Amino acid sequence: MKTAALSLLLCSLPAAAAALPPELERLRAADMDFSSQVPAVPAPAEDELGPEYDDPAVAGEELARLASAQKGSTGSLGFMERRIVRIMARAHAKGRLEPALERMLGSRLMQRFIPAPPAKKQDYIKKFPKMVAAQVEGTGLVDGVDGFEAWQEMSRRHIALAKASAFAPRGAGQPSLFTEAAFAGEWEKLAGAAFRPGNLVTPLIDGPASFGERERLIRSARKSVHLMVWGYYDDLTGQRTRDLLIAKKREGLDVRVLVDGNISNFIGMESLGALAAAGVEVARFRDPARKYDGMHAKLLVTDGEYAITGGMNIGDKYSHLNPEAHHWRDTDVLFTGPAADDAARIFAAGWNEVAPLQGLSRLPEGKTLTPEKGGVRAALVYQRADLEPAIYLALLKAMYGASSRINIENAYFVTIPSLKTALTDAIKRGVRVAILSNSAQSNNEPILTGIMMESLAEMAEAGAEVYVREGETLHSKFMTVDGEFAAVGSYNFHPKSIRHEREITLGVLDRGFAAEMEEVFRKDLGQARRIADPKELGDYKSPLNFIVRRYMFSQL
Repeated sequence: MKTAALSLLLCSLPAAAAALPPELERLRAADMDFSSQVPAVPAPAEDELGPEYDDPAVAGEELARLASAQKGSTGSLGFMERRIVRIMARAHAKGRLEPALERMLGSRLMQRFIPAPPAKKQDYIKKFPKMVAAQVEGTGLVDGVDGFEAWQEMSRRHIALAKASAFAPRGAGQPSLFTEAAFAGEWEKLAGAAFRPGNLVTPLIDGPASFGERERLIRSARKSVHLMVWGYYDDLTGQRTRDLLIAKKREGLDVRVLVDGNISNFIGMESLGALAAAGVEVARFRDPARKYDGMHAKLLVTDGEYAITGGMNIGDKYSHLNPEAHHWRDTDVLFTGPAADDAARIFAAGWNEVAPLQGLSRLPEGKTLTPEKGGVRAALVYQRADLEPAIYLALLKAMYGASSRINIENAYFVTIPSLKTALTDAIKRGVRVAILSNSAQSNNEPILTGIMMESLAEMAEAGAEVYVREGETLHSKFMTVDGEFAAVGSYNFHPKSIRHEREITLGVLDRGFAAEMEEVFRKDLGQARRIADPKELGDYKSPLNFIVRRYMFSQL
């Protein structure tokens, strides 16, 4: 067994849970259960925390000392984790948890454990404390805030929902379940969205394609331009989009922008202010009852008739307009037809949820009737963090519908228990599972790096083909099944998309579109490195990685 204290905790604490105090048991149960056959141990006597622990510097250094401890028997591990929790709980009660954790991460004792390249360490240190604070609230340790459902319990329930079917899962050589109309109906029930016929759907691969269509749609709009986006940046793309929107407002169109209320506090403030000054209504998504939730969905709707969704925000790294900026690999999709009605409805509902609280006008939510524009069946799925994760359930269902192949291209891949179960079940049926995500070098979110590399290694060991992109960041989010079904949207395969984000994904039941997306996937694999041995992904089992899984998993 490895000697790093918190790595040992990874295995020993669940078995020793009976010895833990109630607040620690609630933390343990709220997230992953990394159980193994380690006998329970008696709890040592608690020691009191003196008033010096009100100082974030003292608390932070003690957290660093405990987290980086290299030796200890299983008998001492329960005590160490209890002490970590008690220090964090005291700091949270005093409103000093974030500075204490910043001090912990700044300690020389922790430097070798931070799973981020040197240039990205400050980003890790900035985000880690906020994520822990959100997790403390999410696990029900704060009065008046409901805790999350435990991941293991949720995963068991979600797998049961995904597997509930009139059809047994099929394996290699059998027809895809997506060829069965009744199975498609089961998918629709879980997704809460119908495959509506009569759509024209076009993949938009990378920024030049997407922003070219966005500009064309905005310029040609005659009634309305409605934009929902997580991030709006003050760069060349933000300025260009701002000028287009202001021009349409001056023409008398209804122009509205809905952005995430958290991220817009420190990016895009200049552009958003200019839009508001020009009469464009700008709303910031916030849920007063769930202050850590965000609007991660991306949606552009013009005249209630044309829509774009996918992974791209308004910024140079997405659009590629600025040759000197980063050029991320991303995917959007353009659609028109009856599914665009759902896009207009989703935007109106999201807008009306927050706009009246911010002194902005409401939007009518009545039904529109966009005529059929093509022959594609498509379903636009909207996921709220305060309800069942409709997109995630629909994707799990699609995995159980696979008989030959599942292709996943996703920026952030973390093995939530139900995700690992569904993909492993598919592999056991003889389904070829291929996963493309970021490498440690290309990943733009260093707080996720360690867990992602572990997760990809787990899937490689389970028999999946695992590929990682190197160089510029992969921000794309799509999946195909059996050449029958494809999904493109904003949804990332990581816990935060379930716990805290609003998301949108377009599910498409059409062989032509699925074939197009499979060809995109094939080309992207040509720009990636296949993992021949899981050890190539590194050894990320460390004290910090344990803390991330135990105390921050829902924030990843």
